[in-house]
Amino acid sequence: MNSHCNVLARTSHASFVAKIPLLPGKAGRATAKDDASAKQSNLLAKAEWLLGLLLTAIVVSLLVARTFHAGALWRDECAVVQLAQMPTVGDIAHNFQHEAFPPLFPLIVRGYITVFGSTDAALRFFGFCVGCLVVGAFWISARLFGNNLPLLGLALLSLNTTFFVWGTTIRGYGLGSAMIVLVFGYVGSLLLRTRRRHIIAAALVCIFAVQILLYNSVLLVAIGAAVLCILLVERRSRQAIVVAAICTLALVFLLPYTPAYLRARDWNILVRGWPTSYSLWKHFEVALGNPGYSIPALWYAIAVGLIGLFTFRLYKNREAKPPSQLIWFGLLTSIFAIIGCYGFLRVLSYTTSAWYYLAFTCVIAAALATGALVLAPFADWSAITERQTNVDVAARTVAAQAAPSDLIVVVPWQFGIPFNSYYRGSAPWMTIPNISDHRVHRYNLIKAKMISTHPIDDLIEAIRTTLASRNRVWFVGGLNLPRPEEGPMILPPAPASRFQWDNRAYTASWWQQLSVFSVEHAVKVDAVPLSLPQSTRINELEQTSLALVQGWH
Repeated sequence: MNSHCNVLARTSHASFVAKIPLLPGKAGRATAKDDASAKQSNLLAKAEWLLGLLLTAIVVSLLVARTFHAGALWRDECAVVQLAQMPTVGDIAHNFQHEAFPPLFPLIVRGYITVFGSTDAALRFFGFCVGCLVVGAFWISARLFGNNLPLLGLALLSLNTTFFVWGTTIRGYGLGSAMIVLVFGYVGSLLLRTRRRHIIAAALVCIFAVQILLYNSVLLVAIGAAVLCILLVERRSRQAIVVAAICTLALVFLLPYTPAYLRARDWNILVRGWPTSYSLWKHFEVALGNPGYSIPALWYAIAVGLIGLFTFRLYKNREAKPPSQLIWFGLLTSIFAIIGCYGFLRVLSYTTSAWYYLAFTCVIAAALATGALVLAPFADWSAITERQTNVDVAARTVAAQAAPSDLIVVVPWQFGIPFNSYYRGSAPWMTIPNISDHRVHRYNLIKAKMISTHPIDDLIEAIRTTLASRNRVWFVGGLNLPRPEEGPMILPPAPASRFQWDNRAYTASWWQQLSVFSVEHAVKVDAVPLSLPQSTRINELEQTSLALVQGWH
């Protein structure tokens, strides 16, 4: 009876409280505080979306600027385009190992050219579309983890000139970076959901990513290892088997390329070096973006700040629920990616450049973006508006001015790839050294010249014959004259010299010998200006000059 009365009393009291107006007491203040908190949260969400859209607009506008300022294709891009335009798909399959990507990427370029053409404008638009795909990949990856926005990733992209310059070239680095960001999103999201459609999507993305960029296989292993660690700690063995199977399947699809890459070991000693930990790290800092050391310092500050926040959360929640899986995923991915990429580059032993780190940088940016926000400054405008090459200008200049009986000498030999793409003149041309194929990077032919006892006799005879016939020799790349007291550098067949297999040293030696020979026998030597505005900035990797040698004595 007493219990029944107590229940009636509590019910009556609750009903009474519900009917009376809310008085300015504790309850009123609590409700007002909740409303203010909800409004503040809604305002913050809108501000985040506004910032995300603003950052996206900034990145896209910088991509547009890069598209209009990049100019002609440089040698690496010309090599991919000429590989893609080989007569048959079988030719692509036979020659793909001379470039840095599995056959799928040149096949994609081939399909694009079939539809849109091979003009510089069309191919620069291809690069713009790839840049937009990278931006889209960051959005998709962030949304796969819930209602997150890729503010940090977009901010870091907007100040990364490596992305704008090298991610938009006609190479596989940009598209490969977009795919590895999607791999990060789809494989990482398996921590949250493992429906069949998510598993199938993750498998397809992983397979496609490693087929575009071989380097992605290392990053895939790092991402997969991070997910496996978390799943095994949580004793989710079934999901761990699924992730391991996806990663293994993607790597198995690379096995058919093994024979071609093994054959390449015969000549790629010419591009291998002896990278140290310090040199790899310094090149990575360059890849983080310009200007100077300010951008790498920002990356370091973000990483240290996130580690500090992660440690603080571990301490605060030591007796409560553990930190989010996504924070662990981002941290472990960063650690495994650094270890894996370092090991890969040491084993590869290539002399690295900024574009080697683009996919790795995008993965780290995506990993950092899972835990923090940052406002992005503008990127280095001068790098974004930099022209990719001026070999096209040199090719058009000699095509317009050289007579059919003149001789054109292109140096270094790598410049023969873009020259082959842009030259439409009637005068014959050769590279230093003279090789038979300028469609792709034929290091195997260069190696044959390096071990030859008479690697430039054909060039000396061609220059002698041309000048003695009162015709002219055009040096695309200019002349390389040593100091008079030193004389030209002469090297024995490789690897007997101190430079061993350094093809750049041998090219410089041959260049000096031919320059000295030409100047000693010429009547007149002139520098020929290239018609570009004086303020035009050109990428130092492919900035050439033009010299004219004529007469004989």
